Amino acid sequence: MPPATEKLSKPLLPRSEDDPESAVNCSDIGDTIHSTENGSDSSSSSDSTTYERRSRNIKLVIAYQFFAMAARSLWNQSVLSAYVFLLKTDDPKFVGFLTGLMGLSQMFTSFPAGYLADRYRRDTMLKVASIVGTVAVSLTYYAAQQNSFTTLAAGLCTWGFFWGISNTSVMALFADSISDGDRSYYFMMRMLLQYFGNTFGPGTALILFSRLGNDWTLEECSVVMRAGQVVAIPALILLWFMNDDFCESDDNEDTEISTYQLLSDDSDTEENMRNDEVDEEENDNEALLDTNDEEHENSALCCIPMHRVVPVMVASADIMAGLAAGMSIRYFPIFFLDNLKLSPAQVQVVFMCSMLSMAIMGRLAQWIGKKLGRLQVTICCKWTGAFLLMTMVAAYKNGANALCVCVLFILRTCIMNSPGALTRSVLMDHVPKEERAKWSALESVNMFSWSGSAALGGFLVDSEGILFNFTFTSVLQLFATIPLILVFKRVKSEN
Repeated sequence: MPPATEKLSKPLLPRSEDDPESAVNCSDIGDTIHSTENGSDSSSSSDSTTYERRSRNIKLVIAYQFFAMAARSLWNQSVLSAYVFLLKTDDPKFVGFLTGLMGLSQMFTSFPAGYLADRYRRDTMLKVASIVGTVAVSLTYYAAQQNSFTTLAAGLCTWGFFWGISNTSVMALFADSISDGDRSYYFMMRMLLQYFGNTFGPGTALILFSRLGNDWTLEECSVVMRAGQVVAIPALILLWFMNDDFCESDDNEDTEISTYQLLSDDSDTEENMRNDEVDEEENDNEALLDTNDEEHENSALCCIPMHRVVPVMVASADIMAGLAAGMSIRYFPIFFLDNLKLSPAQVQVVFMCSMLSMAIMGRLAQWIGKKLGRLQVTICCKWTGAFLLMTMVAAYKNGANALCVCVLFILRTCIMNSPGALTRSVLMDHVPKEERAKWSALESVNMFSWSGSAALGGFLVDSEGILFNFTFTSVLQLFATIPLILVFKRVKSEN
């Protein structure tokens, strides 16, 4: 048997036909090339199948989001507030009460649902959500038909259960089906369909109100409420077709060895053996420099562990923003109805313009976020939206006409809400797959803070007035960006 050094010195390609050992090496390499090509074809076919399966989940979630938001915006965006306001003889406190009830039921449901979705299967929880949603549709339809406040409260409470179960599992399943680096794009596509769904609702309400008489009456609002329940049915059906088996695999590493690597590794063995020690020293030095550069960025923040800093700060900012927005969001329709004296059709046009503008601004925010940073763009949008709300209040106080006030409202709404997909993609990028449903449950806390603060907003409107409520909201929205500022350098780029 020849020494190892002698074997290494032999060429991989034959120098003559009399070198049988070299010829055998070439044959082995040829076999390796052939097997590698076959493996590549098989891998390509497997990758294509995996993509199609993941694509099915993505398409289902996006379609579900459209129908769910179309239904919700039809009955819950502007009509619900007006309906309750009229049902309880122009008392805004009951609007906040029902909204808070829905948010409370969603919060209590979301955490157990998130735990079960992570522990077992997300698609099972979605089937349960579909059944609960069917009950919610039935109760709300009956309540609107009978003008029953008690049954409406039960229906909205059941809707809270539905959103608590469905939102956690849908968001986690959606994130599981997308590769790292692509989430802001697909989350933005989902957000765009959500905005288009939110535009479909007011558009349908506009047609219904125009045909019914275009007046703020219980009868007209009741018809629109019931129509919204019917539109929700396709969303409940789509939940049955989502599947955990179509998610992104945990193991995405490519283990194939290329032919080029095979050839170059063999031919460079001697040189690599001579340079191993030098390479190890250089790598150690580079790792030490990288560690020093990132020491501050990867350190813990106060009592929050290092790996939890980004998701905790992003979730905290979302909850604070939801708390601020909830104080006023339910009272914009009442502001249009009672202060600006707009007709139902005019209010629907305002909300349609807002949703379409949000779709455009959302896509623009995602593109700029790729260039400048997702959190940087988010903070700029939040600040701009808060100052526009202050400007809207000042314009109304100074006698500006309704058109000017509505334009400021549309600008404020589209800019303030445009970076929603950016913060969600940051959150999902910084939590492990097995915890995504639990973190998605925080969206329900956000919903409760939104709904719970609506009750607080009702008392504030009753005591201080609706304009004071709007101003207070804008100040809170500015403070809600502080957690995002603290994690600027910790968020990994999608590039």
